[in-house]
Amino acid sequence: MDIVLWILMLAVRWSDASRCLRTLHGKGYPLTIGMLSASAHDLITQKTIQERLERTPDVQNCFQPPHYINLLINETLKLPEHGWTYIQSGIKKALTSQGAMEGVLPNLIIGPFYTNLAMMLQRMGIPYLITAYKGFDWIDMSRVQDTIHWKTLVEIRPPAQALNLAIVDLFISRKWSSALMIMPESAADNQECQNLAGQMLNNSLSLIPFTVEPRSTKVMDAIQETLRNAQISRQTQIIVCSPRDTRDKLIESVLVKAKPFGLLQDVDFSFIFIDPTSYLLPFSGASEMYRLGLFSARCELLAYRYVRPPEGGAKTEENNAAAIDAARVTSLALKDYLRNQSVVTDAFDAERFLKVLKSVRLRDGHTGRIQFDQNGQRTNYSLYLYNHGGEDMYKTLAKWNPAGATPETRMNMSAKEEVEQAHHLGIFPDLVKIVVVEEYPFVILRDPPIGDELYEGFTIDLIKRLSKDLKFKYKIYKSPRNAYGGNSTKKSWDGMVQEIIKGNATLACGAISITSNRESVIDFSLGVLSTGVNLLVKRPKESFTIFQFMMPFSLELWMAILGASALVTVVFFVMDYCSEEDRRFTIKETIWFTIGTLLKRGTDFAPVPVSQRILTAGFLFFVLITVSTYTANMAAFLTIKNFGETIDSFEALAATENIGVSTVKGSATMSFLKSEANQKQVYAKLWKKVQGTRGLVANATEGLKKVKDGSHAFIFDYLINEAAQNIHCTVMAAGSPILLQEHGIGMKAGAPFKTNINIALLKLKEEGFMAKMKKKWWDDKRSCEVMSDSQRTGEVKFGLDHTAGVFIVGLFGVCVAAILFVSKKVWLLILRTFRKYQKRRKNPRTPEQDSPVNNGMDEAKRERLRLYYGDKGEAV
Repeated sequence: MDIVLWILMLAVRWSDASRCLRTLHGKGYPLTIGMLSASAHDLITQKTIQERLERTPDVQNCFQPPHYINLLINETLKLPEHGWTYIQSGIKKALTSQGAMEGVLPNLIIGPFYTNLAMMLQRMGIPYLITAYKGFDWIDMSRVQDTIHWKTLVEIRPPAQALNLAIVDLFISRKWSSALMIMPESAADNQECQNLAGQMLNNSLSLIPFTVEPRSTKVMDAIQETLRNAQISRQTQIIVCSPRDTRDKLIESVLVKAKPFGLLQDVDFSFIFIDPTSYLLPFSGASEMYRLGLFSARCELLAYRYVRPPEGGAKTEENNAAAIDAARVTSLALKDYLRNQSVVTDAFDAERFLKVLKSVRLRDGHTGRIQFDQNGQRTNYSLYLYNHGGEDMYKTLAKWNPAGATPETRMNMSAKEEVEQAHHLGIFPDLVKIVVVEEYPFVILRDPPIGDELYEGFTIDLIKRLSKDLKFKYKIYKSPRNAYGGNSTKKSWDGMVQEIIKGNATLACGAISITSNRESVIDFSLGVLSTGVNLLVKRPKESFTIFQFMMPFSLELWMAILGASALVTVVFFVMDYCSEEDRRFTIKETIWFTIGTLLKRGTDFAPVPVSQRILTAGFLFFVLITVSTYTANMAAFLTIKNFGETIDSFEALAATENIGVSTVKGSATMSFLKSEANQKQVYAKLWKKVQGTRGLVANATEGLKKVKDGSHAFIFDYLINEAAQNIHCTVMAAGSPILLQEHGIGMKAGAPFKTNINIALLKLKEEGFMAKMKKKWWDDKRSCEVMSDSQRTGEVKFGLDHTAGVFIVGLFGVCVAAILFVSKKVWLLILRTFRKYQKRRKNPRTPEQDSPVNNGMDEAKRERLRLYYGDKGEAV
């Protein structure tokens, strides 16, 4: 029995919990929110409010799920064409067509300001939550012009007139007396700018206005002419007023044109930018400012903001911040409406809901502190004056509050130190722990260490510079197992990534690549160095041939040249043989004429017949082109060193059977090969080789060792492979880099100092620090294949190695000529002896006939010979 009662009590409590105790029937009030849109596809604000509208348990019980009605300015309300005439009927028609409860008006309308709509909603008693000063592309009157205190109006944004007053106070506090202002030409777009001009004139400040058409093709020329006028008139304060800057991009255009004039580098110039939405797209993130080159600006780039500039860059639409605040204000108003309800009733009180809306307070809205006065206008907010360029990037110069009675009390210049401390103190821990991976040349263990400095390298130099610029102390330690960070189990991470996730390290520095997988669990800075993935292979031995001088022509071309010369020789001989004139071209002379012409030596005689002369001219032209082509290519071929079979691409590595493949375990390269194995056959073969040859190594040092042994090719980071190639002459980097990535600095997701590090890195890039350090740790460390000065200037000194084949060919010619010469002499000697022998056989002579005495000599000579031979003991 007790159990039954207990169950019944629980049921009653559950039923009461699900009932709205503030209504008679226990059901929730209908909650209908009208959203103003420019078109049927323009639902960005509606989506933002739907996502951000928070409903507490009591709100869920007492308000039905929100029903959002899309109110189109043109089609539904017909504002541009008919003004206020169709607003009321259009709202009712939209409620019916979009499924709202019959007879129920919207609890709230959210969107930009239209004066006709404000008038009709006041008549209908519907609260109107304003997110922008003016309507979409079309407006009837902006909130700057319409200063009526509409009873149902609640404005999310501070008044544009207040922002203009802050500009005037800035001029008064800086003692600036004049300015040049660039603003849109359209009167519908420049109403805020006209209000600023009026306020400046009322405070005796001189203003020179220039209007441009931002969407014109000649807008850049107009801006250029305006800036030239500023220089000529020596006007150093330039106001850029752009009420629709997300559409017109007028601020960016002025910055782009100010560069060639040198205005961004002139310390005397001050640019004051006015975007009433406080969105300021060109200053919305470090990447945008780096693109525009604002980190090196020396002039002042001033603008007021409600809150500190966003850290992550511009990723939202213009009115998104106001839409988020509108959703939060609505959520708090619904909650306060129920909390302050003292009677139980089924009727929703729109007038009381409007009062609750005006009483909402937010300390940390996306547009700053939110509080409304009795007229629904923002009050008790602050504007911060920021410098957006140069060394004082994002520095807060002043805090402005509309409550003061004089410029001095509104512009609180003394508050800048307080604001700076609020924004900058505490973003870094007392001691920044930095985890690294030992990898040459990023992090190298000193041997021996110098004091407390255990490491050196590119990353260490970068850390030292960042600690100096950002003023933090650090301690460096090695990653567990010297690992970068991977999640092979799909659950837990290891290495540097794990250290960041667990909070053991504040920063992860080194050759860690920014990947989508890693960035899903930790944050990364902007890229430090660009890199990719390529091969590290053993350098093949040089393959040298002494007949390298023949390489300019292929074998087929050499044979064609010889064939053409032989054909010309035959044609010459035939022409000369058939000629009736003096024949000079015998077979021997014809061959000699062809060879002499081919070698550009010429002959002692020339052909006489016209046909032979034409043939000679054609052959000479052929020889001219052939020799010129050979000469032009010979130098290049003689200076090329031929290597043996080498691996120069991923495809070649995949096709090679006798070599393994290695990469670092848990690295981004390993993840790439593994994932791409299912997509491309080349990577499938490489990944199979990695697994089959035990190619997963702990770090690049082990991979380098395998490459030196000649057993593996190493696939890894391009920069690390290049550094290894520079100091280890037996290896070489090969293949075009793939998987182009960036090395970055890892940190915990949502780290407050991310923007500070990004800005510091961009400054270092702009001043050339990164390039200088890359030269120090890569180019200056090169010890292999250093080019001589003569090679750098294009001078090539040929040695005997280059021309040995030429000498061999020349020596071969000398040897053949000598052999032919000796052979000819021997042959002639043999032939003469043989003929003499044959003659003696035919005409035998007696000794007396052969004696010199009987050879027709005179008597005296014969006597002398006889006496001579007689003295020798020979018979005469």
